[in-house]
Amino acid sequence: MMVLLAQDGGTRSWVGRVEAGCLAGVIVVGSALVWVGVPIAGFWLATRVAPSGVTAVLSALIAIPVGMAAAGWLLARVSARYESLRGGAERRRGPPAWRVSLSEERASDRRRAGERRLIDIAMTVSAAAALLALTVWFFFFAELPLSPFP
Repeated sequence: MMVLLAQDGGTRSWVGRVEAGCLAGVIVVGSALVWVGVPIAGFWLATRVAPSGVTAVLSALIAIPVGMAAAGWLLARVSARYESLRGGAERRRGPPAWRVSLSEERASDRRRAGERRLIDIAMTVSAAAALLALTVWFFFFAELPLSPFP
């Protein structure tokens, strides 16, 4: 059995550190796959299965959000395991990370409450990177018949 974290703040075993590191990698890569891999795989699979283009797009519009929700649920499970391996003080409940700026809570109070979870950071960065990549592709590499660019 693996020794995780002593209650008095002792160090974890090397097995626990390796497992936490692997789970952190899964969270980071999985976050990117939610925004990029699932939609690409959904459209690819829909074009292989559906008999016509319209049917492929409609089935992809249904399958991709379901796939993203399933991947997000799996990432939440992995994140819960990662956080339990990391140990540390219990975080107090507050507003979700995306809604923090709307609260009346001061930044110093938030910092004292605890650090951000890895999944919050990974999902935010990967979503922003995916949006930036989509914007660059759309304006500079997509072949648009109505584009004002040459």
